Amino acid sequence: MTLATVLDRTLSLLGYPQPTHGLVNRFRDETRLEVDPTARIATGCLLRGQVALAPRTRLSRGCILNGDVSVGRGTNLEPECELVGDVDLGRYCAIARETVFQEPNHEMGQPSLQIRLYDRVLDSDLRPASKGRITVGSDVWIGARATILSGVEIGDGAVIGAGAIVTDDVDPYAVVAGVPAKRIKWRFPEPVREKLLDLEWWEWDERTIRANREFFERELTDLEDVPSAEEFRLADPNRKPEAVRGTDPSPASGYFG
Repeated sequence: MTLATVLDRTLSLLGYPQPTHGLVNRFRDETRLEVDPTARIATGCLLRGQVALAPRTRLSRGCILNGDVSVGRGTNLEPECELVGDVDLGRYCAIARETVFQEPNHEMGQPSLQIRLYDRVLDSDLRPASKGRITVGSDVWIGARATILSGVEIGDGAVIGAGAIVTDDVDPYAVVAGVPAKRIKWRFPEPVREKLLDLEWWEWDERTIRANREFFERELTDLEDVPSAEEFRLADPNRKPEAVRGTDPSPASGYFG
């Protein structure tokens, strides 16, 4: 067993405590961790490659992040999720258990598909195929055991049904399901969708979100249910404009229970 394997297993059992991140970055050339102090990593997770976890992110047990992976503020990954390759997740996403993001794929045009065969037997390099980075917007809900494939871009507010295999881009606020995934409906009428995309509430700091609690508890059925971005900014005349977005000054305690 190599030293790198021992280190990976030890950190996985410990849940990657904050003091170990500097050691990983110093002694493992292939791995660099940028983990906010408020991020939560459960035991049994494995982090390899260039991994960035924003404030308030949560990785449940057994999650694997292996590649150039970034997870946005407030996004939750339930148990046994896998993010492989180049993957960006936006803010406040809900990723259900056993969801897979698979950016690299097998090259099918050569005699064998097995990368390990080329490496160990032929001393050759069979490069993986890819259609590009996987990008997921903010406020996205992905159901259990869904699979997101190479090159896919999922828009803000979209919903991916459980067990879906997503091979094409998903529009903002679309609800898709099936194999391959197809749109089955929209979350909101088009005018409401457009207004929400203009609002970009996920860019607000937590203080602003709390100040607009009534909006978040409201059922959105028509255009009047969504105030304009300017109306939200004017809701608190004492707030400086730059405080609407950016770093949240509030303490970590109490967030997500």
